[in-house]
Amino acid sequence: MKKTIISMVVMAMFAVMPASAQGIAFGVKGGINGTKMSIDDDAVKSEAGIGFFIGPTLKINFLPFLGVQAGALYEQANSKVDGEKIKRQSIIVPIDLRLNLMFNEEAGIYLTTGPQFGFNVGKDEFTWNESSSYKSTFQMKKSMFNWNFGIGAMLNKHIELGAVYSIGIAKTGELEAEIDKAKQNNNELKPKSSTWQISATLFF
Repeated sequence: MKKTIISMVVMAMFAVMPASAQGIAFGVKGGINGTKMSIDDDAVKSEAGIGFFIGPTLKINFLPFLGVQAGALYEQANSKVDGEKIKRQSIIVPIDLRLNLMFNEEAGIYLTTGPQFGFNVGKDEFTWNESSSYKSTFQMKKSMFNWNFGIGAMLNKHIELGAVYSIGIAKTGELEAEIDKAKQNNNELKPKSSTWQISATLFF
């Protein structure tokens, strides 16, 4: 089912490509990310963790200064909840509007923004125990939704460097915590995750 959804999203990306697009470029994008769960800090402490992502990307320029960029990237996002590491493995599909500010024919900077869809391909459930203090279960959502804001540099026609901040819109998972503080607030916590990314892209 997951593979079917991902395939449909990728095919839809190609289906909407206009014949009038001035430039189409395929490439490979990869880099590191930092992810932090947004949880009720009065109940559960969360910290950012470092992960990575990699996969194919597609850039389409409708005009010299305007286009879109989309990808299907494997992402491993790590974070900490009450000192315990939680790993999320997913396929993320960013679809960003792109504004190109050119210095010359090859080099310039760009700004991006747009939605990002995520599909969990790793474990659905993570548990940890410390009988003296708490017992918790973290249940990953099957899919996620974020909104991206990015900036980058075009070094030449083939190499780009970029940075993205991805804001969590939909819930990432559910945390059912038997913690004294959690009981006072909300036993069923539903965190969101926000991520920053540093990337390098090679276009062919």
